[in-house]
Amino acid sequence: GIDLALRPGAVQGLAGESGSGKSMTAMAVLGLLPAGGTASGSIRLGDEELIGMPSRRYRAVRGRRIGMVFQDPSASLHPQLTVGAQLTDVMRTHLGLSRAQARTRAAELLDRVRVPHPDAALKKFPHQFSGGQRQRVAIAIALACDPEVLLADEPTTALDVTVQAGMLHLLRDLAIERNLAVLLVTHDLGVMSAIAD
Repeated sequence: GIDLALRPGAVQGLAGESGSGKSMTAMAVLGLLPAGGTASGSIRLGDEELIGMPSRRYRAVRGRRIGMVFQDPSASLHPQLTVGAQLTDVMRTHLGLSRAQARTRAAELLDRVRVPHPDAALKKFPHQFSGGQRQRVAIAIALACDPEVLLADEPTTALDVTVQAGMLHLLRDLAIERNLAVLLVTHDLGVMSAIAD
């Protein structure tokens, strides 16, 4: 069992050793537990109860109200789609933006997460970016629809120390700037002490 309360504008840390259930906790919030996995109790987002929510409604919450940054951007980004397509698809689906509006917003998001040359970056594929830049792209996708909650599952694991520090500062800034409730999942207590409230 676990009890968490996420606050807007704050970073809540969830630490534990490998296999302790940290990632499964985040997946439970998203309603994405693997086959055979179930969540019981209560998961509330504002006034809405997520446990038992119909899957069609849950899909509308996922991406729109809850964003997720997965541990490995190489696995979470589609290798055959440009970064622009992946960013604009989510905005067109959830926000009903036109292609041009979504493209403009996508470039702004890439600029905000410090991806160099955002307009050119939209035309590139994930393998054309470094690991740190791919993680920034994944953060931009998670933020594309202005969610209320951002779940970050070990977002700095595969990054070197300098890139890791930049990523942590970015997450902190975004939490404050966008009044996001952030859940940072990690096994690294150094990372936790650097960012968590």
